[in-house]
Amino acid sequence: MKCASNVVSAIGPTLLSMLMLSQTAAMANPVWHCSRSDVQMANASDDFTLATLSFDREVIRVALRDLYTAYNNTPVRMSGGPVLSACLLNTASNLTTSALASIGAPRPSYPTSSHIRIVNDESGMLACISKHHPAIGYLPKAMQTESIGPCF
Repeated sequence: MKCASNVVSAIGPTLLSMLMLSQTAAMANPVWHCSRSDVQMANASDDFTLATLSFDREVIRVALRDLYTAYNNTPVRMSGGPVLSACLLNTASNLTTSALASIGAPRPSYPTSSHIRIVNDESGMLACISKHHPAIGYLPKAMQTESIGPCF
């Protein structure tokens, strides 16, 4: 019996550490994503060739304050223009809880602003950010498409 007790006391901390690491991995921080700008800029180079006429679309520029304000039911205007759309995975999602906690925003019980758009899953989040330019949202990992990319 004493031998079994020694084994448990020796292995216990290791098992506890492994459990905590697996929980931390499961609760990874979400990656904030922004829609890409509609303004396209030519690739600058010293030589003028057809290759330099390719266009790059950059993600919109937002500050953490913009994220907080938008998810706190207050519209944010982009450079005095259109209102920033905030895509929100259903409020029961652990990803939503983690995303809002990362910017210090309260968890909305019922979004009342027209700029907040509720989605049901990750594909809905991608579609929301793409469709409602300028828009922000969050995903469990970084993604790059023609219409969205990580904000930071």
